[in-house]
Amino acid sequence: MSQSARRSLLFAPATRPEIFAKALASGADLVCVDLEDAVAPDLKPAARPAGFDFLRAAAGDGAGGPERILRINGLKTIAGLHDLAALAGAGIPTGIVMLPKVESAEELRLADAVLTEAGSALKLAALVESVRGIEAAHAIAAATPRLDLMMFGGADLAAELGTRVAPEPMAYARVRLVQAARGAGIDLIDVPALDFRNPDAVAEDAARARDLGFTGKAALHPANVALVNAAFTPAEAEIAWARRVIEAFEASAGGVAVLDGKLIEKPVVAAQRRVLSRARAAGLLAA
Repeated sequence: MSQSARRSLLFAPATRPEIFAKALASGADLVCVDLEDAVAPDLKPAARPAGFDFLRAAAGDGAGGPERILRINGLKTIAGLHDLAALAGAGIPTGIVMLPKVESAEELRLADAVLTEAGSALKLAALVESVRGIEAAHAIAAATPRLDLMMFGGADLAAELGTRVAPEPMAYARVRLVQAARGAGIDLIDVPALDFRNPDAVAEDAARARDLGFTGKAALHPANVALVNAAFTPAEAEIAWARRVIEAFEASAGGVAVLDGKLIEKPVVAAQRRVLSRARAAGLLAA
């Protein structure tokens, strides 16, 4: 998993380069410029240069800026194949390319092969948003070392299933993706809260995703970013408890400890070390 915070991902359409700077200043840990759903078919070729320029500028961000992602079109479409071929020849040194509607490991391997032939160091992100994709989640997560991030696309899946993007009908898909991504050591971003004008709904949705094991959540509006970041940032009390647990375990001679009446074993300690890792990534603790 990434050593930097990946709590929030904010989308911006590639046809609106004038808002890229605002998105980058929103506080989001990841900013994704979209060449797919946010761009009408007849505008995709014209939008491609702005998307490429956005990704190319990642090399000048330094350590303080958000990570940059470009969502291209799916590799089962002509537009997506044009996107990938153009990327391979663009000489963009760093950044992440998100593949939408991923349903198999082969799609990622194809993108990897093309980028490898071009000598590109671009990383990949897989957006999984269909029944076939959910069922292939473990194979997708293990497809290539170039895969650096996964995301759950709940809206497309809900449409395919004829249901809503709600906790109950999306439960199986979310849990399966969490298990696949976590098993492969890959960060996983949840679908954005669709009720984005309701702060309570956004915060509740983000907390639910965190508790399920997601490492972050997407946002549809800059106003949602702070709410999402807060949900995925350990509170002071969580950090203090994690430190106490680790100290008690390390001070024990038998490999187990009891702290405030609770049994502390290795799995508990591992979980608390992850809390401290998240706190470091968020800048709350020294590296």
